[in-house]
Amino acid sequence: MQPKSGRRGGSSMLLLVLLATSCLLGSAKPSRGRPRTVRSVLLASDLAGRTEPEECKLSGHKDLHLLSPATACCYGKIVKNTSCCMDQQIAPGVTRKTLQRKGMHWNCTEENCWDTVQGPRGRDSFWLPEGATCSTPRTLYTHGGSWMYGSPDTDSYAQLGSRLAKVTGTVVMLTDYPLVPAGNYSSILQWAIDALQWLSLNGPFEGCDEEHGAKRVPLFVGGDSSGGGTTMSLVLTLAKRPQLLGQKLAGAFFFSPWTNLMCNTPEYYSNAFSKIQGSGKFQDDSKLTMYTGDILFQEVTPENADAFNGNAVDYLGGDFELQTDPIASPFFAQPADFAGSLPPLYFAVGASESILGDSVRVAQHAAQGGCDVILEVYHGMWHVFPMYSEGCGLGEPLWAGAYAINQTGLFVRHIHEQGRLPYKLKVEGPNGGPPESSILAKFWQPSVSKVPFFRYLYDPNVRHFSKVGELLPNRDATYSYKDIMKDLAKQSPWIVLPSLTGAAVTIFVMGFCLGGLTEFGGARSTSGTARAPRPIYWGSRSWSLRRSSGA
Repeated sequence: MQPKSGRRGGSSMLLLVLLATSCLLGSAKPSRGRPRTVRSVLLASDLAGRTEPEECKLSGHKDLHLLSPATACCYGKIVKNTSCCMDQQIAPGVTRKTLQRKGMHWNCTEENCWDTVQGPRGRDSFWLPEGATCSTPRTLYTHGGSWMYGSPDTDSYAQLGSRLAKVTGTVVMLTDYPLVPAGNYSSILQWAIDALQWLSLNGPFEGCDEEHGAKRVPLFVGGDSSGGGTTMSLVLTLAKRPQLLGQKLAGAFFFSPWTNLMCNTPEYYSNAFSKIQGSGKFQDDSKLTMYTGDILFQEVTPENADAFNGNAVDYLGGDFELQTDPIASPFFAQPADFAGSLPPLYFAVGASESILGDSVRVAQHAAQGGCDVILEVYHGMWHVFPMYSEGCGLGEPLWAGAYAINQTGLFVRHIHEQGRLPYKLKVEGPNGGPPESSILAKFWQPSVSKVPFFRYLYDPNVRHFSKVGELLPNRDATYSYKDIMKDLAKQSPWIVLPSLTGAAVTIFVMGFCLGGLTEFGGARSTSGTARAPRPIYWGSRSWSLRRSSGA
């Protein structure tokens, strides 16, 4: 009996369909789960002509309203690489100068310094706004980096310094202070005092000291993270010892200052980094994954707090008592420590930071002690977010970062031009009575105490939700076979070849076995009634089984 070609063709067609399906599934699967390459910080010259990064393409989830595209882009990239994505462009219209002040130098070696910039250090950088003269107000800015890393020209501090010079209209001086362990709390604070004294007497050009003589120009100070902590220590030191400078500071501003060297504020717990993994999927068929909390410091709470604490002790030279000293650790300064000749203060801090409380408590105590204070908390923002104002490479600004820098410019310019804060806050008790007649009475000192001008800011550009986590291209109905093949072409061969080869071999063996079992089973079921020889097909060969007649 000849074989039935229809059954054989049906098995072959089934095999082809299963093989084609496995190829499509094999091409799509690596695209959702592929590991993302860590991106290094790009130079400004490298950004020209670049298109939108793949991981920052929008996913089109228009049914949710949580984050702006730039914020979502930064979340997705920083979670993968906490060293990435800081600003790359120098602000237009500003110029840079450097200066080695006499006696202000140190050496960074493998024995006394962990920074990447080794060798002679201590040279200052100056950023001059357009039209700067000897009469232009001046700002001393202290960079962050845990007191262990960074310089005026690395970690995007050149970019930040240029932006501050442009928006504030001041000459911005960044010092290259000795990093821990070459330096410590005492030597770094003294370095800042010496720099401010020099800046008060010398301008950006030679002869400024002779031109002005006893006339002093307005002086501002600023800093971020650990540099913000040193700046606050400087402000408090000058309040105790005003003779060190000979003039009152015009103002001070802070980006995410680290002021609590005990590292025990509640936000170390409540703002701990966490990954939210749902059972469902996004509309593009990717896993429902989101991130909350401090995306820069991703350790669990005890490890994160312990790391901060150990860093702080190193900075203090091993002196544990200084962890609660009101000058070294300003978080523990009381309202009375802020009384006297302190300047107006401006704080910009992210709502998701582990050290959010380091700004909030200091701002409250400073205002209670009589300072004019502006405190702005930015929703969803991470540590020192103004240094990501370009949007992490998305091509559109990070609104919160750009706005905080502009607010700093408004703060400085308004004080310089108007002699006061840009906002005025009036506090009254019940029925227009004095504040001490209200709930504020417990801490209110008449004619002295104030409250911070506080704002909790949301990004006004949030129009649709861009998911954070695995930021991938759309997988909606318009995602065609061509799109799948384009994604496949971008994959590493170490992902593609095993996927395709493994799927193809598996389906082939399954089809091969299924076809053989089908044929063999059919022969067994008809062997009792059929008298004619019946072939069994096994691969490309056949054998005829003849039933014996008993002869």
